[in-house]
Amino acid sequence: MIKPEKQFYIFGMGNREKFIYKEGGSLIKFATNEVVYTWDVKREKFLFDRYMVVIWTSDEKTFLISEDSFGAYIYDITDGEKKLLSTLCKSEYINLPDFEDYEYPEQLRILHQEILVSFNGNNPVPNIYTYKKPWYRDSAMMALVLEKTKNLHLIKPWALGVKNLYDKNNKGNCEPDNLGQLAFVLSFFVDKNYPLIAEIYNEAERIADGGLLRGMTDYGVHEIYSTLWLRLAFDRLGIRADFIKIPHEFDSYARMFWMDKKGVETKTPFDNEYNEWYPYLSWAVYHFNGDEIPKELLKIQYPMSWEICASEADYNAIAPLSEEYAKNKCSAPHSWHAAEMFMYLIEKK
Repeated sequence: MIKPEKQFYIFGMGNREKFIYKEGGSLIKFATNEVVYTWDVKREKFLFDRYMVVIWTSDEKTFLISEDSFGAYIYDITDGEKKLLSTLCKSEYINLPDFEDYEYPEQLRILHQEILVSFNGNNPVPNIYTYKKPWYRDSAMMALVLEKTKNLHLIKPWALGVKNLYDKNNKGNCEPDNLGQLAFVLSFFVDKNYPLIAEIYNEAERIADGGLLRGMTDYGVHEIYSTLWLRLAFDRLGIRADFIKIPHEFDSYARMFWMDKKGVETKTPFDNEYNEWYPYLSWAVYHFNGDEIPKELLKIQYPMSWEICASEADYNAIAPLSEEYAKNKCSAPHSWHAAEMFMYLIEKK
């Protein structure tokens, strides 16, 4: 994980306006990179899993920036009481479970927040700085988390506004896994009679051969993985598609599809040395295999998720957040990574 030169914390879950608090006493509006508040900091404390930053100033005052289910606020708490100074942003209710019944409650709260701040307006994105457009794969993973935490309403406006079968984010390629990912997200809000579902079905039937959706995903052949997404979505929608058949063959990406293992080859060895650049790949395989999680990956920090050296990310755009991130081509937090971690850790009680 690349360390930023200054610790930061992102406020503005869901479609709320985003603000970034940076170590040293500055609060920055994401949309304009404008510094909107400054404090002469004597001491500060980041409470990552409680969505708070506490600031003690040189003139002996104490301030709290915090976010809850309704919005984000700045308070003066010098006298031990919360005096509201500013409402940074508000929105419809966002459910924020405490996860105290689980083995890793702090990590789950942080990861959940990292997913919730990965919205640019209504658009779910891998990272609000480095990605301007939604990716269907990352959005489908986010939807899994939002279902768990009863926050699907956050992704609904985007899902029902999608018109294209493919996101075409990888050099304009029509990646076949997009069909199942889009159908999966839509399945939370529509039934099989929704017009775009019919378009997905027809396109899938057109590109299917030998039971699999043919085409390149992430610049590789991952046709079983792509078809598994479609099978999952069609099962949810109650659609029978006889052209789908999962052969007993190995596909490295299929080993990431822990959501439905039926018929997936598991005997072929798979080298799962931790992937520092694309850690979501490793976490998905951990989940598929039921592997023990290395303790160093569970360290409380913020962000807990990232991606490095991705081909389509605009790393210059993240320089206002962290020059180190820009120099080392790092997107943090990252919604796919956060979602993979969350969905495995939520199984641990």
